[in-house]
Amino acid sequence: MNKSKQQYWVGIDGGGTKCRAILFNANGDAIAQGLGGPANIARYQHVAQESMLDAVKAAVASAELNFDKISGSLTVCAGLAGAFLPSSQQLLTQWEHPFGSFVFTSDLQIALIGAHGGEEGAVIITGTGSCAATLERTAEGYRVHQLGGYGFQLGDQSSGAWLGRQAVQQALLHADGIIDAKGLYELVTGFYQCQSATEIVERLNRAQPGEFAQLAPGIFALAKHDASAAQIIQAGADYLNALAEKVLSDSSLPLVCLGGLAQKWLPLLSEGLKLRLSNPQKSAEWGAMHYARTLHASRQSAEGMREAMVK
Repeated sequence: MNKSKQQYWVGIDGGGTKCRAILFNANGDAIAQGLGGPANIARYQHVAQESMLDAVKAAVASAELNFDKISGSLTVCAGLAGAFLPSSQQLLTQWEHPFGSFVFTSDLQIALIGAHGGEEGAVIITGTGSCAATLERTAEGYRVHQLGGYGFQLGDQSSGAWLGRQAVQQALLHADGIIDAKGLYELVTGFYQCQSATEIVERLNRAQPGEFAQLAPGIFALAKHDASAAQIIQAGADYLNALAEKVLSDSSLPLVCLGGLAQKWLPLLSEGLKLRLSNPQKSAEWGAMHYARTLHASRQSAEGMREAMVK
C-alpha cells in the first residue's frame, strides 16, 4: 500500500512550556514523536498553533515520511492548556490547518484518558500549571469534573510557576529587609544572574510561567535545609492534599499523579491518598489519539443511523 494513502493519527499534548506530538498508524501503534514550543492556546494563541504544527512536522519527519504528501491523511487531536475558554475554542475552530482533520480538547481530558487507559479515574497534575480532575464515562462519551487549573494569574497553586513566583516574592521581601530569606534570595539571584532587587524585577517583570517554573527543582533542593523554602513546599503540599481529597471525596476512583513535578510531590501526599495511587497506563498523547478515534467512531455511527432512517 502506498504510504500516502494510509490513515495516520496524531495526538498532541500541549502545555505552557512545550508540546509533544506522537504519530500513530491506523492500528493505533505509536511510530514517531516530535516536539514543539509552548502551546497554552489561551496565553500564546497563534504561537501555540505554530508550536503544534512544528511538533507534528517533526513527528512525521522522524517517521521518515513526507509531510506535504501525507498531511491530508492526518487526523490530529490536540489536548491544550487553556482550550476550555470560549476565545480559545473560537481561535482553534477557525484555524486553517493543513491536516486532513483537526479536533481539540483540554490537556486535562487527554491526560485523564491516557492515565487510565480510557477508563474512569482521577488525576492530579503538577507541571508548569496544576489542577485535579475526575473522568467518568457516559453514554455520550466522557465527562470531566475539574478543580483548580485557573492559570498563573489566578491559581495553579503547587505548580512549578507558582513555586518560582513564591520564591521570587520571598527573595524581594528579603532584599527589602522585611523577612530573613537569604537562601531563597541567593537561589533566585544566582539562577537568574541578578545582583539586586531592581535587577530581579527587570529580569522577571514580564516573565512567562515557564520561566518561573525553571526555579522549582532548586526550591525543592533548598527546602531540605532552608526554613523559608521548606515553608513554600509545605504550603504547596497542603494545597495538593486538600485538592486531591476534594476531587476524590465522592468516589472510589484510582488516582494518578502526572506532570513534571509529580515525583517531587508524591512523598508529601497523605497516607490515605498514597493508598489510592496507581501508575499511569498510557500517555496523554495516546489519550488524545483515543479521544479522536472515539469521536470519529461516534460520528460514523450517527451518520449510519441517519442514513438508515432516510432509507
